[in-house]
Amino acid sequence: MATHQTSWTLFRFGPTFNTAFPDEQFPVQAADELYKQMIPDLNAVLPAPNPTWKNMAALAVRLHGAVLVGHSESGFFPEQAALIDSSGVKGIVSIEMPCPAMTAAQLSTLAKIPVLVMFGDHLGDVQGGPVSWASSFDGCQKFVQQMKDAGGDAEMMHLPKLGIRGNSHMLMQDKNNLQLADLILGWIDDHVEGKKGVRRR
Repeated sequence: MATHQTSWTLFRFGPTFNTAFPDEQFPVQAADELYKQMIPDLNAVLPAPNPTWKNMAALAVRLHGAVLVGHSESGFFPEQAALIDSSGVKGIVSIEMPCPAMTAAQLSTLAKIPVLVMFGDHLGDVQGGPVSWASSFDGCQKFVQQMKDAGGDAEMMHLPKLGIRGNSHMLMQDKNNLQLADLILGWIDDHVEGKKGVRRR
């Protein structure tokens, strides 16, 4: 279970514990509430392959098509689900996670599905801890390029490149989370639903 100190830097709230980045989007005054949400990481005790992957794929089929979304340690779960059964997976959104190496056969399967990968800010501005965000980003950049090379529709959405600064690892809890949700919904409109040019408020 991560300590408060580890969580602060791991989630990129600031360079050192209780010191926030000047442009930080996470509401750091609410960090104590976030810490109450922390639970032990029990993924290592699950059977392999992770049963959640099969369940996600089955749910997508049951819904007659779904966009699967994953974040952080479960960020690549949508891709793993699609590798089990892609028939119900209309699109994939993976947010801030490591991207494992894929075989040519796996890339060929995933290339049939539109994929969005999103990363926030300050990826190289924290040191130590269990994750190198810069390495994760580089690995996912490679994955996105491999998907494109396989003929897929894949996009890396690195928020600072869009002029959106200060986002932490906890994008859905950052102060600009509705803006980020609109970016994702806009991508779904364009790449999954085929509604290019749809304007969101």
